[in-house]
Order: sequence, then structure tokens, then C-alpha cells
Amino acid sequence: MRVSLNNILFYSLLTLPISFKIQFYEGVFLYPQEIIMALVILLIVIVDSKRYLHLPKYISPFFYYLISIGIIVLCTLISFANYIDISGLFKSIKYGLYIVAICLIAKNNFYSFVDTFNKIAFLSILFTISLYAIQWYNYPGSTGDYFSLTTWDVNYVPSGLSNLNLSLSDFTFSRSAGNHGIYGSYLVLVYILNIHILVSENIKENKFSLILVILAVFNLLLLTSRESILIFVLVNAAFFLKDLLRLRIKKIYFYFFIALSVFLIVIISKGVNLGLINKIQYTIESFSTSGGEQNLNLRFNVWVLILLSYLLFPLHLLIGYGYNEPNFIDYLEQTNAELAHFQHFATVPESLFFVMLAYGGILALISICLFFLTILLKTFNLRKFSPLHTLFFYFVIGLLITNNTGASLMSDLLLAQFSLFYIFINKTYEQDKAVAYNR
Repeated sequence: MRVSLNNILFYSLLTLPISFKIQFYEGVFLYPQEIIMALVILLIVIVDSKRYLHLPKYISPFFYYLISIGIIVLCTLISFANYIDISGLFKSIKYGLYIVAICLIAKNNFYSFVDTFNKIAFLSILFTISLYAIQWYNYPGSTGDYFSLTTWDVNYVPSGLSNLNLSLSDFTFSRSAGNHGIYGSYLVLVYILNIHILVSENIKENKFSLILVILAVFNLLLLTSRESILIFVLVNAAFFLKDLLRLRIKKIYFYFFIALSVFLIVIISKGVNLGLINKIQYTIESFSTSGGEQNLNLRFNVWVLILLSYLLFPLHLLIGYGYNEPNFIDYLEQTNAELAHFQHFATVPESLFFVMLAYGGILALISICLFFLTILLKTFNLRKFSPLHTLFFYFVIGLLITNNTGASLMSDLLLAQFSLFYIFINKTYEQDKAVAYNR
């Protein structure tokens, strides 16, 4: 009973990349797995809660994340005195549910993790690229127009299934806000797992991993996520640069990066501007002509307003504004009218750390900082154990950097896949250490 319930949670989290969401109410979206997870967690609490009083030490960073979410839930309830926004409260509780599920599966053996993770990743990427190709084939306009759409229109960006929603009111599919940074970060996780397999084992015996590496990189190029590319570049630079300088890198990886570079040069010279290239060109042109870029300016403006708001409303530094969009915007507009006078600003914090500060106050911010600090320390201590542990440590650094300008780790898809990955690398370390000790 216990094993089967844990496995249900495990596979519910693992299969998110190949699932769409169901829209039950305006602003309220659910994976089918989330309903199952809630029921399973309830059963575990009723049937066997004592078994989970002693969890592995490496899961402790997630307690800080759970504290942050708990504080946001409390602050959101307080904010209902001004405005009632059920969707924000619902999302906060849902993220708390994910953290609880992650803690509960920490005792699973994870023996089938790599094979299942890769099969799901293959299906997810294959579906995404196939849908991209079908839409391109059916698009009546020019190729240039289509690539422009894949840069700016969420309905055409090849960003997986996590923002694909089925409405129960009319049973039609639609895309919600862009999740290219979330899906792109997931692709980097797929990449590092399979690069590790190729580095550690015989390439001829792991052709599936080579295929996944190629597919993940190709899908990344089709995306418009600068954050994901930053993580990808950081991971590769940190992991391969020393060997490249010493000319110790395997030839096939050298050829792979040369082929990738040649591919990029050719498509740029031919004027085939993929989504990522369009986005980078737009950013460069914006900075060269106006000294800034609209999306970045909107984010910077909202960060300034959040900080300035505490001059007018100091109590909210402690209690936040809650995960309550109308309440949050109201306070920002008051601050803008009084102190800043920005013409435009983002209406969401656009940074994991500012999300915690704005929605949950200073205590939620401290808790999420402790989460990242402890994750970094634990992965730093494991970084020399295997190439995968090294790659994942660099991935955590990249995620820390990119979550300053986004909140990808406060998303169901990436939170689940990142957490599963984190548990897996800790389990492989502990299991191999136990085998070495018994010898």
C-alpha cells in the first residue's frame, strides 16, 4: 500500500512534461495528476503519516521553500481584507502541495528514474517539435512571418505542454502565458543528464542519449528564452572549458559543438531567423537604439516600485501584499502615482526573489534565500562525485542567476523536475557510498 502510494506520487510528478492542464475556472488550471496527488497525500496522512516523520537530511532545503509558501498563503488570506483573488491563493496552496509530494517521495528508490525521465523527455520534445512543424506547414504566410510568430506569439512558441490548457466550458485548447523559460530550463536538465551518460559510458551503446541531446539543443534554439540559453552556456562553459583548454575533450563533443556553431552561422547567413535569434537581435537593437529593452524595463520598473512601496506602506514589508493580483497592483499604482511616475510597469514581480518579497514579505524572502543557499551547499559538496553531480551544481548556479529576472522555479513543471533530479543525485551518492562502505 505504502509503496504503491509513493509510486503514484513519483509518476504523477515525473509525467508532467507530457501532460496538458485543465481549466476549471478563470485563472485556475490543474494538471490531472494534481488531483491524484492531492488524494494520495490525503491518504498517506490518514494511513501512514508517522512513517514520514524522519526524512533524509538532503530534503531539508525544501522545508525552507515550504515555509515561504506557507507565509505567502497567510499573507494572501490577510490581503482578502482589501480584495479577494482566489486564483492566487489556489496557486500558493498548489505549490505547497508539490513541496509536500516531493518530501514524501524522498524515500523512493528511484531505480527507474533515468530510463523513465528520458522516455518522457523524448515524447515531450518530439510532440513539441512535431506540433511546431505542423503549424509551420499549415501556416499560409512566409517563413519569415512564421518565425516572427514563434518569437512573440505564445500559441506558436515550441514550449512544451505545460501552458496548453483544455477548457471545460467548450472543450477547446488554448495557450496561457509564455513558459519558454520554464520549458527551456527543463530542456537543459534533459541535456545534462544525457551528456553525463555520453561522457561516462560508451556512446555507441547510448545512441538514445545522443538523440536526446540533439533534440534538446534543437528545441532550445527554437525557443525565445534568454534565461535558458544563459543556463545552457554557463553549464557547458564551466564543465567543458577546462578540458577544451587542455585539449582533453572527447572528439565527438568537440565535433558536436563545431557542428552546432556551423549550423548557427549558416542559418543566420541565410536569413533564417529562428525564435532565439530573433529575440537576441531584438535585444541588441533595443539596447543600441534606446539604451534598454522593453521587457527588461518593465521588470526593472516593477522592482523599483515594490521597493519604494515600503516607504509608503512599511507594514507590508512584513506581511507582503499576498498572492493577490488586484491588491498588489493597487499598491503599486498608489506608489507609482506618489513616488515614481513610470508610464508602464509589469503587473507581476517577474523574479522569484521579488515574488517572495512582494507576496510574502521579508520572511518569505529570507526563507527562499535559505532554500537556495542550502541547495547550493549540498550540490557543491557532491559536485566531484560524478559528471552528473558537477553538471547539476552548475545548473543550480544558473537557476539561481536566472530566477533573479524570472520565477521559473515557482512553476509546477520545473519545480517537479528539478526536485526529482535533486533527489536522484543525492540518492545515487548515498547508494554508491553505502556499496563502497560495505565492501
